[in-house]
Amino acid sequence: MKNGWKKIAGGLLALAAVLTAAFLVFRGHWQEIRESLSAVPLWGTAAMLALAAGYQMLESRVCASLVRARLPGFSLRQAVEVTFLGVFGNVATFAAGSMPMQSLLLHKYGLTYGHGVGLLTVDYIFHKSSILLYASVMLLFQGSWLRDACPDLSRYLLLGYVVCGAVAAALVLVCAWEKMERLALKLIGLLPETGKWPKRKEAWRTNLASLYTESQHILKDRACCGRVLALNAGKLLCLYTAAWLSIRLLGADGLSFWQAQLLASLMLLIASALPNIAGVGPAEFAFLMLFTRFMPYAQASAALLLYRTATYFFPFAVSIFLTLWVQRRRFAGPGRP
Repeated sequence: MKNGWKKIAGGLLALAAVLTAAFLVFRGHWQEIRESLSAVPLWGTAAMLALAAGYQMLESRVCASLVRARLPGFSLRQAVEVTFLGVFGNVATFAAGSMPMQSLLLHKYGLTYGHGVGLLTVDYIFHKSSILLYASVMLLFQGSWLRDACPDLSRYLLLGYVVCGAVAAALVLVCAWEKMERLALKLIGLLPETGKWPKRKEAWRTNLASLYTESQHILKDRACCGRVLALNAGKLLCLYTAAWLSIRLLGADGLSFWQAQLLASLMLLIASALPNIAGVGPAEFAFLMLFTRFMPYAQASAALLLYRTATYFFPFAVSIFLTLWVQRRRFAGPGRP
């Protein structure tokens, strides 16, 4: 329990830093932002939270679909625990401890550490690929509108496509092409043999082998791949709809539903290409950069706060309670729960 509270304290410190940064960014518009947010109806707040919850539930369904390839009895409730543990780890440990925490819980459910890391990495690959595919489909149908409305966005889109595409392509090649796996193992072998490097290299080799094994197992199951891609499309639809709803609740009506979907998908594409701390920074930058072109800065800032409260702070608050529950129930005693 002591370690759990330390992690929670770390997460709260990260959130305090985020709130401080937000205050500095929005300090010249706080009065307008406060007035805009105070006009948001209760049903609107509930709808935003429902969309955020829908995103996390669909992410849990993705987790369940992948893990059931190895553990047929893996339940949706267990997948929810794994998913929110990842949410908590992403904030409290600045993403560094997210996968270790999730793989440890999966181990409690009967999955080896290597297979757990492999499946979580496959989940990450599907997520990155889905972001790229969703943005591409939106651009295919609305690219001409975007070029006319924001002709100077091309350099940001190129950055997002190059980085997100390169990461997804490299991981897919490692998963699907044995020669690429051997190349990655060879590169690991070139690292130093002193200090902690031998232990790290062995762990990376083990994880890489597990990743290749799990990805081959998943990729052969076309039904599973199709289901995961569909679920990812659904969760991104929830996320992007939350962005559209946030601006509509604040009175902005210059964007249609699908235009807002396009901007939100590009927001996440650009954010995925930039470094972040505990999942914050690039998303806020990209949101303001895109949406302030179609509404006043104060209105867009209020929409951003509403959107991030629902999709970032709310899931993290829920994850704190679930993490404490998991730590007490799943790790309190010996053996599997």
